[in-house]
Amino acid sequence: MNKISRELLKSVGLTETQGAVYLSALELGEANMQDLARKSGVKRTSIYNFIDELKARGFLVETTKRKRKIYSAADPQQLLEVEKTRLAELERLMPELLAAHNKPKNKPRVRFYENIEGIKEVYADMLKDKKEILAFEDLEHMKAALPKSFYDWFPPERARRGIPFKSILRDSAEARQLTQKNIGLLRQSKLLNTADWKTEINLYGDKTALMSFRAKTPFCVMIEDRDITETLRTAWRELWNRLGPDAIG
Repeated sequence: MNKISRELLKSVGLTETQGAVYLSALELGEANMQDLARKSGVKRTSIYNFIDELKARGFLVETTKRKRKIYSAADPQQLLEVEKTRLAELERLMPELLAAHNKPKNKPRVRFYENIEGIKEVYADMLKDKKEILAFEDLEHMKAALPKSFYDWFPPERARRGIPFKSILRDSAEARQLTQKNIGLLRQSKLLNTADWKTEINLYGDKTALMSFRAKTPFCVMIEDRDITETLRTAWRELWNRLGPDAIG
């Protein structure tokens, strides 16, 4: 699958095979099922399993010519307009949805986020909450997992929104390089000499975000509970203080 198709999957939420079929239809103009299978490399039997979904979501249009079903891809600009319409409708309904949202008072809320797109959702939540972030970080593995564009964008965007960030970093060349850029980013850092974590923990508000950057399947478990988060925040501060006054930034 080429670069365009991979980027397509991320932006519109298609599976790999769905993205390949849509891109093939886009390039072919008009195609029957055999054409789509040959061009995309996806078996016809597999395409049959999801082609109705692509039609329902507006990615493909089906017509009949000489008693054969012909498929054409929706204009990308049209897809953009559809997404804008859906977003506008969601914004219109948001007051009602928020009013109906039954937030638990005492029961912890646990959510699971999978893959890089899920991790990005958690970082977006940090920006939305606008609370101070306390973190344990393993930058070497985090940087390897995150897209460079996102890795470079998040710190200045967080600082622009006035969100302080303090991190205890696993000591590494990557971590030492980052500490030289703390000034202007509302960031303080201290280094801890320890073995690989391959994880990151972020504490903000009443939330604890436990991230794992293991190969190919990064994920995050989010626990929203005041007592759990405050317990971990107390432990974080105790370690921070023991590391001494030599915070960088």
